[in-house]
Amino acid sequence: MRTATALALTLLLPCACTDSTGDESTTVAPTSTATSAPGTSDDTTTAPGTTDDGSTTDDGSTTSPTTSPTTTDDTTGDTTGDTTSAEESSSTGSEVDQLPPTNGAELLPWLQSEAYVGWTSESAPHPSTGPHFQGVWTFVNDALLSSLEAGNAMHPEGAASVKEPFDAGVSRLGWSVIDKVQPDSAGGAGWYWYEIFDGAVFADGTGEALCTGCHSAAGTDFFRSPFPLQ
Repeated sequence: MRTATALALTLLLPCACTDSTGDESTTVAPTSTATSAPGTSDDTTTAPGTTDDGSTTDDGSTTSPTTSPTTTDDTTGDTTGDTTSAEESSSTGSEVDQLPPTNGAELLPWLQSEAYVGWTSESAPHPSTGPHFQGVWTFVNDALLSSLEAGNAMHPEGAASVKEPFDAGVSRLGWSVIDKVQPDSAGGAGWYWYEIFDGAVFADGTGEALCTGCHSAAGTDFFRSPFPLQ
């Protein structure tokens, strides 16, 4: 009986060893896979695609900001373009014609376009202190403004003023313009005078007697409006 039992055990022992080897083989396979995976991960870390994965965040973080300036440069370029356009628009908008034409044919369209409204002016229309109708609103160009601020007894060539006359309401009825065309006032002959009221032209030339008589009686060098401007 013992001999039979021993014989049975002898026959079963190789099978048990074979099963054990199979288990070890199965266990080793995942181990080999796991071992090669880190190796593959290390190699892949260098690849840009892996940089986006959380496993290589440190390298990815460095790479990602490095790529960002490309977008920043593009944005900066766009911004610069916009800024340049804005500056050009601003510059264009700030260019004010400081010298009105000195003949009625060209001056009237210039006045109608209100090219002078960028000049320094009184704060609003006010009752006239001279013969210019009920209300007036005075504008002065840079040359005249600088001369007035300096307190000059004689204004320079190129000094100019536009006066808008108003009725009792707020309707503009025309324009009165003076523009110094030479350094010497010459009793008013050195100034160009223009006045249009309610469609009728009363002055258009230098030394207009209708204008020089009143303007020589008060003010400074034929400019009568109170200064500082009201």
